[in-house]
Amino acid sequence: PAVFEEIRGSGLMLGLKCRVPNTDVIAAMRDGGLLSVGAADNVIRLLPPLIIERSHVDEAIAILENVSKNMVQAA
Repeated sequence: PAVFEEIRGSGLMLGLKCRVPNTDVIAAMRDGGLLSVGAADNVIRLLPPLIIERSHVDEAIAILENVSKNMVQAA
């Protein structure tokens, strides 16, 4: 809750509205091995391929959790 304010979208086309600058989160995600792009209104866009496997989703969620924990601890 300290990093992400809202989840937008449906299916695999998701956006994460950030409470902190989305550029900081994108950089931390990239450092953790997860690529994303910024969108308007301080949102991060996640657009995985249609052939994504459950293990990839689990890995992405773990990276997001790690990034958010690190950002909260750094604040």
